[in-house]
Amino acid sequence: MKLIEAKNGDIVKVIGYDGECDEFKCHLNAMGFIIGDIIKVLNKGFFGPIQIEANGTKIAMCRGQAEKILVEKIR
Repeated sequence: MKLIEAKNGDIVKVIGYDGECDEFKCHLNAMGFIIGDIIKVLNKGFFGPIQIEANGTKIAMCRGQAEKILVEKIR
């Protein structure tokens, strides 16, 4: 599933990226966000950015970015 599909409080594991988003992948890697990371969805409303926590760091990302991140639900 895609990160955009996760719900508030979900804990998911990053398993890949959708499409050829080389610049996007480099940007996420620079922030310390890599494949295999366990993340928690903190706040996902109907509009606006999605707030997540990855590696102890809170990150807000736009819905377009969350649409490109493939995850699997852990709980």
